[in-house]
Amino acid sequence: MPAFEISEYRTRVRNLHELMDAAGMDALLVLTESNINYLTGYEGYSDYVPQAALVTKASDTPALILREMDIHCATATCWLPDGHILAYPEALIASASGSPWTHIAQTASGLGASGRIGCELTATGFGVKQHAELGAGLDTASLVDADGLVSVLKKTKSDRELAYQEEAARIVDRAMLEGMAAIRTGARECDVAATIMQRLCAGTPEVPGGPTKTPTMPVAPVANAPHLKWSDGSYRGGLQTNFELGAFRHRYCCALSRTVFLGEPPKRLRTVHDAVLDGFLAAFETLRPGKTCGDVARAFDSRFSRHGVRKESRIGYSLGIDWTDGGASLQPDDETELVPGMVFHLIIGIWEPEDGYVFSETVKITKDGPVSLTELPRELFVKDA
Repeated sequence: MPAFEISEYRTRVRNLHELMDAAGMDALLVLTESNINYLTGYEGYSDYVPQAALVTKASDTPALILREMDIHCATATCWLPDGHILAYPEALIASASGSPWTHIAQTASGLGASGRIGCELTATGFGVKQHAELGAGLDTASLVDADGLVSVLKKTKSDRELAYQEEAARIVDRAMLEGMAAIRTGARECDVAATIMQRLCAGTPEVPGGPTKTPTMPVAPVANAPHLKWSDGSYRGGLQTNFELGAFRHRYCCALSRTVFLGEPPKRLRTVHDAVLDGFLAAFETLRPGKTCGDVARAFDSRFSRHGVRKESRIGYSLGIDWTDGGASLQPDDETELVPGMVFHLIIGIWEPEDGYVFSETVKITKDGPVSLTELPRELFVKDA
């Protein structure tokens, strides 16, 4: 069952046709799984093998090309008619004598792909060898870079997309609170992670959780490491945990980050929190229609820089299917204009040699300004050891 009405998918394809026309593309091979999902509804997690959605200007219905066994994933979740769900033989997987990319190219050609064919050149698993195999199979057609094309559409959400992210917000709020509650002296990090995962999967009584990512939760002394999960360790007083969580509904994410300290936090950590919150609020209030991503980054820096805390990373990005959407980044050199319907993960992460701290919310832009989807207090959480 597709997550959206067929009319919404067709609108997405029509809008993509307009972008293809402007870019001089006759057809488009979509390889990034989140983009395939956006156009077709496909909810399989199968991008470890070659797969593609083909969009041609001659058809308002994409074709989906998968390995044979994944046809069943497509018929269960896509809006496409069966004739638009195609497969390459299982014998081509890990074959020394043939390539799925050659078969995908031949299938695309048979469906009318010719001339200038856009292709997502930096998609997962699509390297130099795969590019050569695909290009050879397309014969006289020329491949042109289409990275970011679908992201132009994805960065502005429909009402139904926003509703899924709002449902995910209720889940991630609960997951964060339950994870923090599980932290106590003697508790294992893995058990805290399991508590969070259970809630992210189970969701709320009203809304089931979707397939999710494992929580990011580095614990001191590595709390300044941005992308660590949990370790074999157990909690004791004086340890800090930086949580970055995401809940999902039909692959649409709501993200949330907070720092929790077991025991009395050092004065420096409170100083860092004050700097982060000051900068966060300045950035948050700038997330308004007519402003740009660069405006938001500069507003953050104008307040944060007064506190003497170092931060070199960006402060956020467009958020949607499978987490990062692409297409808009909250950094000084991105002058993407903000419009209602955009959603950002506004994340103030301090991952520096001397400091570690994280604070984030998922923020949607409305005609009246920014709205946070989550409801947790904006504080440094402290637990008795």
